[in-house]
Amino acid sequence: MKSEDWKRVKVHQWLIYPSEVVGVVKCEVIEVDVKIVEELPTFHYDRPYGLTKDTGTVKIRYSINDVPQEVIENLANLVTYSETNYRELLRAYNEWQAYLNTANSYKETYLTMSEEKRAE
Repeated sequence: MKSEDWKRVKVHQWLIYPSEVVGVVKCEVIEVDVKIVEELPTFHYDRPYGLTKDTGTVKIRYSINDVPQEVIENLANLVTYSETNYRELLRAYNEWQAYLNTANSYKETYLTMSEEKRAE
């Protein structure tokens, strides 16, 4: 997401979180201007990430296998939600994963064959 759009992001807005580890997931903004609790020396709230309009940091929620996850993420790493964007990213991610599975299968065949040849 472009930095000029950061100031328009609102709580409950839907975005897309494309990640190598997580995959492509639809996420909800649950907090802008992220605050954390500072217990010491006195109890207070702090904004170590700055304001969303300046730094682009938000807290998002998404689910993986019906397990809710909450993370603090920068809007520069998120994509504006549209059904088209979501489908295109998901298709590209699934194709990449299929390619990786095929490549890993070939690697396993090679390693097994190497071990067998060494044992001869």
